[in-house]
Amino acid sequence: MPGIKEPEDEGIMVSFGEVDMGSGKTETPTEQPAAKPVTPPTATPKPVKEKLMTQDDNSLAIAEQKKKEKKEKEALERQRLEEIRIANEKKKAQQEAIDKANQMNGLFGNSNSSGSGTTSGDSRQGNPAGSGNSGGNSWSLSGRSLSGSLVTPSYENNVEGRITVNIRVDENGNVVGATIGSPTNISDAETRNAALSAAKRTRFTSGNGIASGKITYNFRLK
Repeated sequence: MPGIKEPEDEGIMVSFGEVDMGSGKTETPTEQPAAKPVTPPTATPKPVKEKLMTQDDNSLAIAEQKKKEKKEKEALERQRLEEIRIANEKKKAQQEAIDKANQMNGLFGNSNSSGSGTTSGDSRQGNPAGSGNSGGNSWSLSGRSLSGSLVTPSYENNVEGRITVNIRVDENGNVVGATIGSPTNISDAETRNAALSAAKRTRFTSGNGIASGKITYNFRLK
């Protein structure tokens, strides 16, 4: 109808998702994810490990010290044994020299002794060594020499070993006392009695007063 204005078609509003308030565009805000809290790294304590290491170090130090002390003791012991060995060798050499000199004295003594093996008068033969060997056996009597030779024990039993007889000799060289001494490793009574009998029949050079000594008999298997 003339004079009546028909309403304009407003159309349908379409949202494009963005609106700028100043320029006619609208932007939908994007939600940002929340930041995760950062946990600082924690240091792992090592008191136990350090303690164990300290104990191990102490144990090693103690072990080393003990080893060192052991080596020092062993060295001292070797030195002591070496000194003993050297002293024994010197003593052995001195004894051999004494035995040799004594044998020579015994030879001279035999030429001056009587047929019975005893001496008479003032023929007192001194012997500072006072020891020697005869027939595989040995004797020692301070200040005296052997007159003749050692009497050999007569024994029937088949034994082997050593018997030492302690003797007492008077001023005329006669054995006035005899007992079993040490070292002795034969227990057979008959063999011991044979040794005592032989010792009592042995004669030495004369001297002043009573002299004490010993005779060692070495028995071997027959």
